[in-house]
Amino acid sequence: DVYKRQSYRWPLGAVAVVSPFNFPLEIPGMQMMGALYMGNKVIVKANSKTTIVMEEFVRLLAYCGMPLTDCDLIHCAGNSFEKIYTMCSIKMTQFTGSSEVAESLAKLTSGRVRLEDAGFDWKILGPDVAKMNLDYIAWQCDQDAYALTGQKCASQSFLLVHSNLAKTDFYEKIKAQAAKRNLEDLSIGPILSFKTVSYT
Repeated sequence: DVYKRQSYRWPLGAVAVVSPFNFPLEIPGMQMMGALYMGNKVIVKANSKTTIVMEEFVRLLAYCGMPLTDCDLIHCAGNSFEKIYTMCSIKMTQFTGSSEVAESLAKLTSGRVRLEDAGFDWKILGPDVAKMNLDYIAWQCDQDAYALTGQKCASQSFLLVHSNLAKTDFYEKIKAQAAKRNLEDLSIGPILSFKTVSYT
């Protein structure tokens, strides 16, 4: 017997992309390109801290041949965007960011939103201590947890360690890595706004 499968895709219509500050090109760029490729009009609300990145990306798309009518870039506060959103016939919203805004968008869109909320990434270190380079692993764990001051959705939040590592000096190596971080050499990464300072 011969089997044949086909899939058909149709544009949804207008798609909104609400982008985060910490990945101002990669995340909205992927979301925009997927929507545009499928024939949707894209409305982009860039984070107010990083609007210039998205503005230049939209200019690049236009330079490469994207019709100007295919994408609208909006610079405004969140409450202004909500007013614009309710006036438009937006079929789907893609959002990456905080839980607070995610909840607000879920209500505003009546659930027509794809959310990538704040991540809680984890790392598991197994029992095979003999094959581990503990200095490198301690450095990598420290980088994953503290680089960029944790201001990325893929920051390591949990480290699950097998009891075999407790018999080594792994915990001391982790402590030594964390102790190196300080403001003088900016090794703790950027603090981006007054709002961020209030969390530290």
